[in-house]
Amino acid sequence: MVDTRSFKERYEEDKKKAIEALPANCAILGIEYTKDKEKDCFSIEEAAEIMKDCKNCKYDLMGSLSCKHAERVGLQPYTKRCEKFHKAWEIKEENEERRQCLIDSGIGKRFMGKRFENFNVTDQTEKAFNACVTFCDNYLAGKCEKGLKLFGNYGCGKTHLVSAIIHRLAESKKRTLFMVVPELLRTIRQGFNQDDDVSRKLVNKAETFPLLILDDLGAEKTSDWVREQLYIIINRRYENMLPTIVTTNCTTAELVERLGERTVSRLIEMTDAYKITADDYRLKKE
Repeated sequence: MVDTRSFKERYEEDKKKAIEALPANCAILGIEYTKDKEKDCFSIEEAAEIMKDCKNCKYDLMGSLSCKHAERVGLQPYTKRCEKFHKAWEIKEENEERRQCLIDSGIGKRFMGKRFENFNVTDQTEKAFNACVTFCDNYLAGKCEKGLKLFGNYGCGKTHLVSAIIHRLAESKKRTLFMVVPELLRTIRQGFNQDDDVSRKLVNKAETFPLLILDDLGAEKTSDWVREQLYIIINRRYENMLPTIVTTNCTTAELVERLGERTVSRLIEMTDAYKITADDYRLKKE
């Protein structure tokens, strides 16, 4: 049936019903009914309806984010804000910030799930594993004086461990910068060739980021230009005592041959080195 009443007629009828229900609604809210509350009859009616649902809340902590009332409750003058909802929202924002730390680090999707908890600790990996955990503890405590150098054959778990470091620090909303060295150098070279700001900004970021991870150092094609770019980055971090983590398949002698003594000398002073002698886990899958 079509409602033929005017807006004013509907409003007056709704107001009359709200005023009639005012004493009962005040009782639901635990507030004293007085005549002057008639001016707020609609707000009190809405609050009473919300309170009925709140008293029978079916949501757990994170489920409260789906509640149709929770966000409005704190704005409604006759209700108290839902602490469960606001706690859940705070957790959601913190989780999003942690997730963004991972994304912004530059670690690839394949390593997003690589944590300390799912790293295979063996006699061959235990020392490096413990060193990485200790590094995280010291970094979070503001006691980090040195970085790390993880070296060993392909597939022995080096990148898994640095990914685990990124995860552990992200849990405390600390940001890291992960760069695969050959890709870094390619991007820098392209920027120089195009005479734009991209390469300069990238180099500056690598030089100044609070914690830099250089993955696969020594895998790049050697040239004087390569040696110079890596020296610039590593020397700037050395001078400013910024912690740096490197992974490499090369021995110290091989790094000297590829990068030069002045760069490797600084790396030796900047990092504690751990050799991983585990076999290539990728080949074991076959």
